[in-house]
Amino acid sequence: MKKIYLLLSILAMLFSACETDFDVNAEWEETTIVYGLLDVSKEIQYIRINKAYLGDNDAMIIAQNSDSINFHPVEMEVKLYKLEAFGNLTVDTITHVLLVADTLEKEDGLFATDNNIIYKTGSAAADGSPFIFSNNNRYALIIKNKATGNKVSANSSVISGFDFDNIYQNTLSSERPSYPFGFYTNGDFKSSTITWEDANDNGKIYQLDLIINYTEESGANSLSKSLTYSLPLVDDTEDKIRIEGEGFFNFLKLNLTKDENIIRHFNGIDMLMTVGSENLETYINVNKPITGIVQERPQFTNINNGIGLFSSRFTKLIENYDLSDNSLEYLKSVDGLDRNFQ
Repeated sequence: MKKIYLLLSILAMLFSACETDFDVNAEWEETTIVYGLLDVSKEIQYIRINKAYLGDNDAMIIAQNSDSINFHPVEMEVKLYKLEAFGNLTVDTITHVLLVADTLEKEDGLFATDNNIIYKTGSAAADGSPFIFSNNNRYALIIKNKATGNKVSANSSVISGFDFDNIYQNTLSSERPSYPFGFYTNGDFKSSTITWEDANDNGKIYQLDLIINYTEESGANSLSKSLTYSLPLVDDTEDKIRIEGEGFFNFLKLNLTKDENIIRHFNGIDMLMTVGSENLETYINVNKPITGIVQERPQFTNINNGIGLFSSRFTKLIENYDLSDNSLEYLKSVDGLDRNFQ
């Protein structure tokens, strides 16, 4: 009899629980999401500012509405300040620039593509003088929602610059740089090593991209194209990257279709080095794919009263490097790459 009463009591609890309506959403709270990398090699700086959203509908559907993920630009005041040198974080209220809202095209995805709002610096500081970065200064980002009074801030140093060690430019600008990439010699794949021991920078992480430029001809049509071969990231404990010839040519073979109706011409290689700060390195490491048993991912942010990343990078581009004669021969050979380069 006791078992029957216990079973009836449990069923009664379940039925009564089913009749109770409750809201799984917590009370909405303004959360600002910020992503920005200061780059002194660029004339204009861009800062991405979005808001977290909450609603009763499907989150994927809500994300397709630009108003759900963007603050209204009229309500936002976004300023970039130069802080006093040598670690003093007192804001210099004169040396600052007001960022303005702009829209950029965005590829289709989970989030709304219309009204893709991004904030960018103008060409001058508040007093009319050019906003010039200095290596000894830190820079503060101050974001204020004028409608709600909510304030968000972050600060960062900047990457001072970057130079390669063993890359030299010919005196004539019309010529290619004098450093050819030797990826193949006498029947064997070779490697080329790029070093930056005397780079004179304060970076913590390095990404080298080789941009292979070529032209495709098909009938009367001619089209300039490029492929980007990205090398693995290295940290500041290293000052060189080895580019393996076999990996380079395998990359081309996988990314170029074999088509006898397409004639290709090699136009040169551009080298793009991107140098990142310590905070950027930490952010990348934290967000690497999880491969262990523990699936919990730590969160990293350096945004006060918000989430995201405000840090710095520096990009160095040197254009129009050549391949060595043997490497060019392999590129064009049917017994080599076999992608109809002429």
